[in-house]
Amino acid sequence: MESEAGKAGASARTAPRLSGNALSWAALLLLVVIWGSTFAGISLGVETITPAWLVAGRLTSGAFFLAVWMLGAGLLRPRPRQTLASRLTLRAIAWFALIGIAATMAPFVLYAHAAESVGTAVMAICNGGTPFATVLMAHFLVGDRLTARRVIGVMLGFLGLVVLVIPEFSDGAYASLIGILLAIIGAWLYAVGNIATRLAPAIEPVLASFIIIAMGAAAALAYAAVMEPFPVSPSAASITAMILLGLLPTAFAMFVYVWLIRRSGPVFVSFTTYMSPLWATGLGVLFLGEELHWSMVGALALILAGVAVANTRRRTS
Repeated sequence: MESEAGKAGASARTAPRLSGNALSWAALLLLVVIWGSTFAGISLGVETITPAWLVAGRLTSGAFFLAVWMLGAGLLRPRPRQTLASRLTLRAIAWFALIGIAATMAPFVLYAHAAESVGTAVMAICNGGTPFATVLMAHFLVGDRLTARRVIGVMLGFLGLVVLVIPEFSDGAYASLIGILLAIIGAWLYAVGNIATRLAPAIEPVLASFIIIAMGAAAALAYAAVMEPFPVSPSAASITAMILLGLLPTAFAMFVYVWLIRRSGPVFVSFTTYMSPLWATGLGVLFLGEELHWSMVGALALILAGVAVANTRRRTS
């Protein structure tokens, strides 16, 4: 019995470092594809739905899809020796409520308001603070040591992000001080979510995702009701975009996100911040006829090199 506990403890300590295998990379790339494809949906949604209500609708529909998933998977049915109530504790609910409100709903709203006075290039640079903040917090709170290799990897990724958005600056990027501050705060809150998800009690990822999204939805609905009038006649296209945002980038992506952080650690997952804009740019080139810039090739090389360097461990004999 003692040896089994020791093995379990050793496994828990080493899990965050096990981030370079094929399954983790596949999950990371899946998140990049999903999150990098959200920009078009958000742009379509805000045409007839205000930002706060779009966030509220996205989170509410995401919570609905996760609830249906849990019902279909039988997670809400009593089990012979373990029920939902016994698997959930007040501590777990508090952790995931914090993540849902402070690190999911709040950044969504902050970035929605930042977009009113900040261009996409500047917002991408501000959002690049997420891996930096995650690395620092992981060093002090998770025990994921801040090594020179990890710092170099994060810096390479950030440099790749800068290279990617250089053409937008040449076209006249714009920003206000308030908008920049909102975007930076949003980036740090995303980092808080990365760390909190790793530290939170271990329950089924789909159940954890549901609590996160449901709590975020409740807070978003309250915020939208106070701050903005309810959309009177949203278009079918905007409603469809909102529902799809709830299904893929919110519900399903949250499940993959929670699972991957437990498997590979918050620093590894934080690199989606660098890779998602690259994917979004590639979609614009492939399907929207946008021009292919030299910066895309350079950004791809730098970002992938940064991810590899930051998440590769030296072999010890």
